[in-house]
Amino acid sequence: MTFDIIGLCAEPPDLGAAVGAVLPLCGGLTASTVEGRPLVQVFHRDGRLVLSIEEARLVRVPGEVRRLLGAGDEVDVPDPVWWVESRALEEDPEAETVARAFTDALLAGTGGLSWSSR
Repeated sequence: MTFDIIGLCAEPPDLGAAVGAVLPLCGGLTASTVEGRPLVQVFHRDGRLVLSIEEARLVRVPGEVRRLLGAGDEVDVPDPVWWVESRALEEDPEAETVARAFTDALLAGTGGLSWSSR
C-alpha cells in the first residue's frame, strides 16, 4: 500500500527545489529521475525507495480537481492548478514524513493546498 499526497499548486512548481529541500532528511536521501518516464524517485542511502513523485500536470477545467478528489465547494482550489502527485511506501516509517515535507516545500514556493489519502 502507499500513502498518497497531492500538491495543488497555484503557480508553476519547481520540483527540483522541493526535492532538494527534503534530501537532508532521514540522514540524507538521494534522488534520481526515471529514464523515459516523468517521474522522480527519492531513496534512502541504502537504496530503499522512499517516495515517487510524478511530473506536474496543469488542470485547466474549473471544478475538475474537486470532482476527482470528491471535495465540496468549500475547498478553495486554485484555478488553474498544477497537480503534483507523490506516493510513499507505507511500510517505511519515515516515508510519510518525507512525502509531507516534499509537498510542504512545494507549496511554500507556489501557494495552494494539499490533499492526502489520510
